[in-house]
Amino acid sequence: MAETQTLTADELKRYRRLGLNRLEQLLIQLPEVVTEADYFVDTAIRTLSNLPARTKDAPPYEALYGTGHPLDRYRDVATDRLEDLVIDFDQLAAIDSDIDRYIRKLSDLPERPAGRIPYVGLFMLPPEGGNSVVTAAGAYTGKQYVTTDQLLKIAATQRYKSNLEALTPGVNETCDRYQINTPLRIAHFLAQVMHESGGFRWLREIWGPTATQRRYEGRTDLGNTQPGDGERFMGRGLIQLTGRSNYQQFSKNLGVDFVGNPQLVEQPPYAVVVAGWYWDSRSLNQWADRDDLRQVTRRINGGYNGLADREKYLKRAKLVLQ
Repeated sequence: MAETQTLTADELKRYRRLGLNRLEQLLIQLPEVVTEADYFVDTAIRTLSNLPARTKDAPPYEALYGTGHPLDRYRDVATDRLEDLVIDFDQLAAIDSDIDRYIRKLSDLPERPAGRIPYVGLFMLPPEGGNSVVTAAGAYTGKQYVTTDQLLKIAATQRYKSNLEALTPGVNETCDRYQINTPLRIAHFLAQVMHESGGFRWLREIWGPTATQRRYEGRTDLGNTQPGDGERFMGRGLIQLTGRSNYQQFSKNLGVDFVGNPQLVEQPPYAVVVAGWYWDSRSLNQWADRDDLRQVTRRINGGYNGLADREKYLKRAKLVLQ
């Protein structure tokens, strides 16, 4: 399908800055071994600066910035220079496609869909002057499995109505995407996410840090291998996605860079979609079809914590969705 979205010059500039900052982060995190992406950055700087091509077999960067520096220093300086050279282009250029491609390659993400504008789908632009992340353009318009009014009845409170309203399209998108498409499946799914999120109240882990949260740092079983990963990849979404490795898996599944933009997971629609992805990855539809609350709970919780509360939500959901 052809991409119909267009970008203003300001939007393009903001996307480029996000893209180049992410490319810099990815390069600096790599081992001290020259990669294809390093040659790309070197060549792009030379081309855009009208400098001679790199001589055959010469390593990248050295002829530009001198010899004897560590590779991460070259990468830092070179990506900053590349940003200076391209940031003010007022139209999309071939290099935007290249930057998008290397971000995806270094992040182990799927290739950019045919016809999609570079950067779109990798990043969500924050509102100007703000730090929050807006929902992607083109809200879900497919089949409606549940309404906001139904969600409010299942939650049995109006306190978090704004969250429920914002997340309703994501609930329907998730039900469609992961075949949570019968009243019984939807009831079980909503019972679990209602419990886990306090009725859609919490879309992000409440960070202290507590003693337990401090132990996230360095947890290799969560993939937290870099300083700051514990807080960076705190629990987000209706089923608290936690740890770098889980963010990487979710990124690969959706083709969106949640590792570079972890805050997206707490925003609509991804706060719900991540719960559907988790649900699907554990084949929970089969247990919902059997109306087996204990098995669904065990596969989400690892035990039966909060079983009575989950059952309360399940009974209400069945009544509302019948």
